[in-house]
Amino acid sequence: MKKQLFFVVALLLLSGCGGQSKQAVSATSKVNSSQTSAAKKSSVTNSVEKSSAVTSSASATTTSSSVSSQSSNQNQTYPRIILMNQQLVKALGQVVLPQVDGLDAGSQRLNVRYRGNAANFTIDYSVGSTAKDFNDSSLNQENPYAVYSKQTFENSTQAAQQINYRSADEFSGLPQTNLGYGITGTIDAGAGQRYLSWYEGNWYLTVHAAAVNQEDPTPLAKQTVAFLASNSLPAPQKYGRISFQTAITNRQRDQEIIWQKNNVVYRLQTHTPQTALKMAVSIK
Repeated sequence: MKKQLFFVVALLLLSGCGGQSKQAVSATSKVNSSQTSAAKKSSVTNSVEKSSAVTSSASATTTSSSVSSQSSNQNQTYPRIILMNQQLVKALGQVVLPQVDGLDAGSQRLNVRYRGNAANFTIDYSVGSTAKDFNDSSLNQENPYAVYSKQTFENSTQAAQQINYRSADEFSGLPQTNLGYGITGTIDAGAGQRYLSWYEGNWYLTVHAAAVNQEDPTPLAKQTVAFLASNSLPAPQKYGRISFQTAITNRQRDQEIIWQKNNVVYRLQTHTPQTALKMAVSIK
């Protein structure tokens, strides 16, 4: 009887220990599962934070690039003649003007002053030791390399008289020379002077050379024809004239392009033929 009672007590003790063991294992499993879940959440959170940081950095870089681009556009510089033309339009209204200065050097020191109004004006273009304000009073001390003017007359007949246009009939019988591009010029020589003349549309062109000084008008005439083969002068209504000199005189503006538009005459006088051509074809 005693042995049976001892056996029952032993079974009860073993059963209680097994339950506690299972509960302990279950609790341990729950803790490990909770820790694993927390670790996964932490990993996901870190990943999101890193992704957000990368996106924020990329956004900041893009914004910085955009600001830099805008700043670059705002600081973009323009040729001084464009800035001067803006001032001229404010002063004279919508008048036609050269869009290039015709210079090979010194454009950053281009200075401009004007006199007159929309109907009658004179504009001086000079290169100074420094760039000065538009129409600065001190610019009258500078020698212009180019002068551009507009004159308005009562009628087109008066305007046409200013051009000194010569018809082709006046050169009949004179020696001829090929200037290229299908253009033929005539040579009028005498008293130590040579004049080589030709026509392009309503333009009468002539190059003067002093034969007494062994000057030849042909090279400059051919250069002019070649330039005008790919560049267009303003269209005269009715006449236009170009008068070039082979000899370049210091501080003089004896290269002239003049044309009529109804009762208005435009005139451009420059130091060199090349400058005159570059400025004239840019006028608009």
